[in-house]
Amino acid sequence: SNAAKSKPSCIMASQRAVRNLYKRVMKSVPRVIEQYEFTSINETECKRNLAKLFRQHQTVSLPEIKEMLLAKGEMEFDETIRMHKTPCHILKVLTTDIDEKLELDGGVSSHEYAKLSGGSGFMSDFYQGK
Repeated sequence: SNAAKSKPSCIMASQRAVRNLYKRVMKSVPRVIEQYEFTSINETECKRNLAKLFRQHQTVSLPEIKEMLLAKGEMEFDETIRMHKTPCHILKVLTTDIDEKLELDGGVSSHEYAKLSGGSGFMSDFYQGK
């Protein structure tokens, strides 16, 4: 009974964390463009591409993959704001239209999917709770 009550609150907390990250990322676009001195890129285009990156993973249903994607997003955001990323990397993220990329399992890359779905026997057992 307690598990049934806590599961929806965990889901809501996860969704809230993603929305919070999304808002912080979108609000930071003008600052990032200024910090990295990108004079020739369009803020609206950057925001559109970032929104696509978030939507790319909206169908992921496994909690451990959701947690991994959220942690990865938080790290990417932190490293970007602290200017620990190269301008080339930031430009690629801000200006690449991801609609052309193939998606696997709701947007998880094939490398991440292999790691999470049993790239090694230990990790496969770990994710299955064995």
